[in-house]
Amino acid sequence: MSSSKKFRRLLIFPAIALGVVIFILLVRSTQKPKRDQISEQPRAVRVIPAPLVSVVPRAVGYGKVQPGQVWEAVAEVGGTIVEINPDLKKGSLLAKGAILLRIDPSSYDLAQSRGEAGVKELQAQFRELEQKEKNIRRSLKVEKSSLELSKKELDRRLKLAKAKIISGSAIDQEEKRFLAQQAKVQDLQNTFDRIPAQKQALSARISSARSRVKDTRLDLGKTTIRAPFNCRISEVNVELSQYAQPGKVLAEVYDIGSSEILAQVPLSVIKPLIEPGKGQPIATEVDTEILRKALGLSAVVRLKVGGETIEWEGRFSRPSETLDPQTGTVGMYVVVDDTYKQARFGVKPPLIKNMYCEVELKGRPMPKSVVIPRSAMHQRIVYVVGPQNRLERRSVTVDYSQGDLISLKTGITPGERVIVTDIIPAIEGMLLAPQTDKELLTSLIANATGEAPLK
Repeated sequence: MSSSKKFRRLLIFPAIALGVVIFILLVRSTQKPKRDQISEQPRAVRVIPAPLVSVVPRAVGYGKVQPGQVWEAVAEVGGTIVEINPDLKKGSLLAKGAILLRIDPSSYDLAQSRGEAGVKELQAQFRELEQKEKNIRRSLKVEKSSLELSKKELDRRLKLAKAKIISGSAIDQEEKRFLAQQAKVQDLQNTFDRIPAQKQALSARISSARSRVKDTRLDLGKTTIRAPFNCRISEVNVELSQYAQPGKVLAEVYDIGSSEILAQVPLSVIKPLIEPGKGQPIATEVDTEILRKALGLSAVVRLKVGGETIEWEGRFSRPSETLDPQTGTVGMYVVVDDTYKQARFGVKPPLIKNMYCEVELKGRPMPKSVVIPRSAMHQRIVYVVGPQNRLERRSVTVDYSQGDLISLKTGITPGERVIVTDIIPAIEGMLLAPQTDKELLTSLIANATGEAPLK
């Protein structure tokens, strides 16, 4: 082997030695890994202190607006239409007492004049009969006096005849005169006795004539048809110069003073609205007002327009007479008064026919109870923050629920911190970092007391 090859082989040993030295230095300079102490991390959750409030039971239904009162202008008398209000058109508003239309009154004016003339004629006949009665009474008095004198003269002559002072022919003549006078008195008396019956018959004819005049006057008044209340026109079925037959519907109007909504409400939510009566009947008499007071319901009507919600205070009127077999809902009539007076241009419209509205019914406040949001309920289990901020699972008993709210009978005491965050997994005893959700608490209380719309 040559000397150069031996030299190259010997060079590997210094390189190996250098690597060994570097390895030793690296091992000595490397620090051992530190062990961190394992610690429990709390879970951040939102909580609310369980409030104790009086829950106002509520139910929501929907229905269409209908007029509180509809009136048909029916022709009670026949005749030609001679005048029509220029605003008698569908959709127009008319004030109470405004003339809608007139029927030609000419024939009724004439009939009234004839009737009044007939009454005056009968009254004149009655006065004439009264005067005749006075005259006969005076004549009868005179003729009765003449009859007494004739009787005395006859008696005197009979005495003279017995004394044979006068002849029998003189007695006969006097008897004829007496009988004639007696017949005259009797005729007058019969005539006088018939007068009360004649007066009674004439009085009846006068009363009948007056009644006909009154009927004619009423018919004359019916030729002018006026609005019975502040109204809106919904139908017009007549034109100027048309002949209106009695009984024909000329126009239809509805009252703008009140609007009525028949809201269909699920039967399941009606029961909580009615305060328990301790076994007593709702009403002891057949009276809608008694029933209305016994139920004690108030109402709010809402209309959603363009993303905005408009409200009206309503009043519960009466329940419907039937249950809808298809939907299982019961109708509840709610009335809103003076929506046209409450209307504001561009802000609040009036309630008009066939508007589809939401109706919220409110019952009397229930006894105070603990309430929680529905999101805090997990199959009859509620999570609360226990001592040392540890999670506890509580079994609860539900008393009443509506919308996003649940009223509890047992399980949670007032003021306990209820977890409203959905924790997965929820482990008993896990450490928590609770944060109070004040906004949710305010919303929950407003929902329970009926100050916020039912969701």
